[in-house]
Amino acid sequence: MANTKVEIKVAVNTPCEEVYVVGSVPALGEWNPKKAVKLEKCEACGKYTVAKLLPAGEPVEFKVLCAKTWDSVEKGYNGEELPNHTMVPNKGLCVEVEVECFAK
Repeated sequence: MANTKVEIKVAVNTPCEEVYVVGSVPALGEWNPKKAVKLEKCEACGKYTVAKLLPAGEPVEFKVLCAKTWDSVEKGYNGEELPNHTMVPNKGLCVEVEVECFAK
């Protein structure tokens, strides 16, 4: 199975010092928050970003965290649970996500 580079950009609408993604494939920690991937803040655009090699053509799911624990998973505007983000990696894919708040 070939891998392809995918960029993930996360806009955060609440104070958060660090942002991570954790997901369904080894490159995203296989749902283990201790293996979550840290994103870097882009000072120019204000978003947190990371580029990862993911399995091309295979569905991938992920969630956003503000610490390496499920206690800091993203939530909806009213604190509700959110479904996983999903994508099918292909060449040049850029996934943009907006996070209203985190569980804390």
